[in-house]
Amino acid sequence: MEYNKYFIIIVIFATIFGIFFAIFTNDLITDNITNNNVKNNTKDNNEESENINKDNIKEEEKYENKDSAKEDENENTNEDSAKEEDKINEEPSKSKKTIIAVSYSTDNRYIYPTIVSITSLVINSAINTFYNIYILHPPDFQEKSKIFLNSVINKYPDKLSIIYFNMGNKYKGLGLNFRITTPTYYRLSLHELLPEVNRIIYLDGDTAAFDDLTELYKLDMKGNIIMGFLDGFPESIKSFGFDKPTVVCAGVLLMDLDGLRKYGYTKKINDFIDRNKNKLAQQDQTIVNVLFQDKLGALPPRYGIWSFSKKEDAIGHNSKQWPHLKYDEKELLEAYAHPGIFHFVWPKPFWRKQTGYYKEWWDLARLTGFYDEIYNKCPRPFLRFLLNSYN
Repeated sequence: MEYNKYFIIIVIFATIFGIFFAIFTNDLITDNITNNNVKNNTKDNNEESENINKDNIKEEEKYENKDSAKEDENENTNEDSAKEEDKINEEPSKSKKTIIAVSYSTDNRYIYPTIVSITSLVINSAINTFYNIYILHPPDFQEKSKIFLNSVINKYPDKLSIIYFNMGNKYKGLGLNFRITTPTYYRLSLHELLPEVNRIIYLDGDTAAFDDLTELYKLDMKGNIIMGFLDGFPESIKSFGFDKPTVVCAGVLLMDLDGLRKYGYTKKINDFIDRNKNKLAQQDQTIVNVLFQDKLGALPPRYGIWSFSKKEDAIGHNSKQWPHLKYDEKELLEAYAHPGIFHFVWPKPFWRKQTGYYKEWWDLARLTGFYDEIYNKCPRPFLRFLLNSYN
């Protein structure tokens, strides 16, 4: 019996111990499982975070590359724009050039002064100015005269062109004296010869430009068809019955060729010449001052001022104008000091020294490349006009 008692006690303790052991072991296993799950979850979360971070990095790199590409593209675009702008600034395009039409009437005897005048146009022109020059000449104009004038193109090919018009027998029999020859009338046909030209500057060969002529070419003509430097009132004009007319010198003219065509001046000029051949004391200049009287205007004095020996002579010339037309004295003196176009009316600088801007004319002659020829042939006063050519 005693043995059974102890046995029962042992079994009870063993059972209790087993229950506690089971509970403890289960908690331990649960803790392990929890810890493992936590570890696994942490690992998974870390891996997921790492993957997300990798993806984010890739995405950021992708956008960075895009932004970088955009920046490069913008930089290239800016560089291209800058290059284009520099190109425009450094090399003005032909479309920005100012094309100015200029005409001369000349013959073999007056070829030397004409090349000096053309040279003066080119060397005193603005960077964007280009001159289309039209030479009107008689039928006996020599080929070597053209070669002589074309030498200016060879020196300045980007500054001018020269086109020749053989006038044939046009105005034959007019202007035949030692000073004024038939070619002086050719300017009256410019509107017929150049139907595509709207306006033109006409220059005698004994002129020199000391400034760019863009301002003159674009001048507001205020409804006039012809404009020139104011001349004195000659007695010959009185016979046409005008009261205080506008009188200009025809050696420098701004001409509205569109206006000449519009008002049918071809017929008017021919008819006027037929009716008044014996009254053309100043040749074509008489025609300009009479026929165009109602559409004749004065140029600013700096364009066409004469070769006065001194400024007092310029003031004296101004006193010959009508009070309502004469130039402002200050403006006239400024024109003499800084001429745009100087007209060597009389005497010529290639005849003698007693004329304004004598030295400047000969400085221009040196630039032609024919100084010795000009010097040897021009100074003798009337010999040039008596010879049939410059040989």
